[in-house]
Amino acid sequence: PTQAYHEGIEGRVLCGFVVNEDGSLSHISVIRSVEKSLDREAVRIISNMPKWDAGVLSDTFVPVYYILPIPFRL
Repeated sequence: PTQAYHEGIEGRVLCGFVVNEDGSLSHISVIRSVEKSLDREAVRIISNMPKWDAGVLSDTFVPVYYILPIPFRL
């Protein structure tokens, strides 16, 4: 985000989300925050990702909880 860039704010936002049986992402949340604008940008980035490969257990697609660190560096 522009404001965070101009203020020199950087860090790693830790986000969690669920990869559903069809590969779509849901339940996106911030686990460890850095700053509100970076948190919003991390959630926006994850929300706009294409579908992922779904988890498989015994030849059945299952939802999987995933934790993804998103670094913001200047």
